[in-house]
Amino acid sequence: MGRVVRLGGGAEFDLIRRFTEGSGPLPADVMLGPGDDAAVFRDGWVVSTDLSVEDVHFRREWLEDHEIGYRAAVAGLSDLAAMGSSPVALLLSLAAPRGGAVDLEAVNAGVRAAAEGHGAVVVGGDVSRSPGPLFLDITAVGCTAWPVQRSGAEPGDHVWVTGVLGASASAVRMWTSDRVPSPGLRAAFAHPRARVDEARCLVEREVVDAMIDVSDGLVGDAGHLAAASGVSITLELERVPVAPEAVQALGADEALDAALHGGEDYELCFVTDPDAVDTTEFEKLFGIPVTRVGTVEEGDGVWLQASDGSRARPTRGGYDHWEGAGA
Repeated sequence: MGRVVRLGGGAEFDLIRRFTEGSGPLPADVMLGPGDDAAVFRDGWVVSTDLSVEDVHFRREWLEDHEIGYRAAVAGLSDLAAMGSSPVALLLSLAAPRGGAVDLEAVNAGVRAAAEGHGAVVVGGDVSRSPGPLFLDITAVGCTAWPVQRSGAEPGDHVWVTGVLGASASAVRMWTSDRVPSPGLRAAFAHPRARVDEARCLVEREVVDAMIDVSDGLVGDAGHLAAASGVSITLELERVPVAPEAVQALGADEALDAALHGGEDYELCFVTDPDAVDTTEFEKLFGIPVTRVGTVEEGDGVWLQASDGSRARPTRGGYDHWEGAGA
């Protein structure tokens, strides 16, 4: 019998499940295969790969070339953070059109800046010509003595997120509706930071049972935690820490929608035993809040709880590359 990859709902993740159907046992040196933020190898080596494609993940009119490389690298580094791993190295593969429309040295410099800012170095990669869009593939390599998986949540646990959510997605919503995002919203999209130090602190204090980074929206990523752990997660809407600039720009309802479904916040969503997190100490150490947003229960999937206590299933999950594509 092949391995079972437990992911949340959506056409993109149905495709991943089909890719992995019938896979045999993992080799002895592979401790963790498909279904988490990264693969884990013997001796705690953690490896992830992440794509960034022009006109899918970004548009060049939104970003400087340096920023394109920077944010692509952070997406890979954030996968390492989600595993509680210390970044060691990045590999950059890119394909670009000829003619100098893209400053590839600036793109590379952005990747290097992100790597060095998170304690890693760029050790290799590949380059090719592209007949169309700019394309970056980041392979991120880290190491940890205790890789945190998505599968450790149990009924009674609490669900937390670091920072605030919805700013990056709000910037995209403004750009795509011919509006100009504020400097703060633009920075959230162009200059995110992987929560590497925050994750390592939580791991060192032995409070984390399961963890994921918020790359596809809180609802979708909480759904992956629920599926991997075989539990249900209830998110309390009034507790979700929506970015104030997003509320100011879009209004409370649309900003909350961006936080729940927009993605690319690169914050951590993690599960702990009840009352295991010292929120005051965390904010003092890192200068960002950490907020309890929900609870783990028996069952499956994700529920959204309104301020009056009523609950409903979300009408959609997180960002899905194959939504409506018939894949």
